[in-house]
Amino acid sequence: MAKRGDPKTLVLNNFEELKFVDNIYCPQRGQLRLFRFHPFAKYMVSKLVCSVPVQQMDVNQQQQLLKQYKERCKIKQPHIFYCIESESQKTVKPGQFGQTEVFQIFVFFEYGQLTLHELTERRQAKRYLIPEPEVWCLIKGVMQAMHFFQNNNIPHGMITTKTIYFDEEYLLYRVYDQELIGGRWGNFIKYQQTKDPEIQVFLAPETKPFINSEASLLETAQINPFKVDVFAFGIVLLQCLTLFQAFENPLKWLDQFYSKNLMTFITQCIQPDPNKRQDWVGLYQLPLEPSQDQKINERNSLIQSHFENRGQKTFR
Repeated sequence: MAKRGDPKTLVLNNFEELKFVDNIYCPQRGQLRLFRFHPFAKYMVSKLVCSVPVQQMDVNQQQQLLKQYKERCKIKQPHIFYCIESESQKTVKPGQFGQTEVFQIFVFFEYGQLTLHELTERRQAKRYLIPEPEVWCLIKGVMQAMHFFQNNNIPHGMITTKTIYFDEEYLLYRVYDQELIGGRWGNFIKYQQTKDPEIQVFLAPETKPFINSEASLLETAQINPFKVDVFAFGIVLLQCLTLFQAFENPLKWLDQFYSKNLMTFITQCIQPDPNKRQDWVGLYQLPLEPSQDQKINERNSLIQSHFENRGQKTFR
């Protein structure tokens, strides 16, 4: 008779080995190795997160670093993709001055397939707004994950519609421990250097003076990384609720369809002044649902007529 309990926990506790499937490339996660839990039909990936020449780190330092990664992988929260394990290996790499032995650490983690971007594109194709109850599910899921990260002093640094996922198996909105997978502060520095307009739209105003400058955001003490993440999430909400359509005043347009509490939440997220913008802890002080007298009709709102007259300009 099968044991009772959470199916995910049962798989993690009872798989016999990891079967390598293939090397894959993910636009958000980079180069990955895909594995299957044997004998279960469940998939996970591993990513190289650390590579250091052996001569720069003795054995004790290597083991201490691996221990830190293993401890970090134990951090669990329902709205964060599970980092399952970390492992190390030594390999030889060719270089300009001959071969170099390097110490590498890989992290194994769940791989989310359906991004919020893809989910919104599905709605865009049908020309239906996201029902407000679902919007609050998205907000609460991301809020719980990011509040948990902030309490553990972990910034994310890569909040976009393509880095928030909808877990169809568990019906949860979830994010990755981006700092663990991408390297501490690495994504803030990547933001700083990017010229991609699809990425730059998520940048908080206080970060833009440092774009292409020699000072990294890591060295810029006046920037609060959690408030940077909050701003990015506000842009995520605008993109999703407008179905990527461009409006001169998107909040004014959305006010026709959504409650005052939701508009207040988004306005606080995209507050241009970081001194007035809340972090994730502060956002929890705001109402996270519409009040009874602000309830919006929960049916899907057909908006085809709104968009057919607007051309194809998109807000991405």
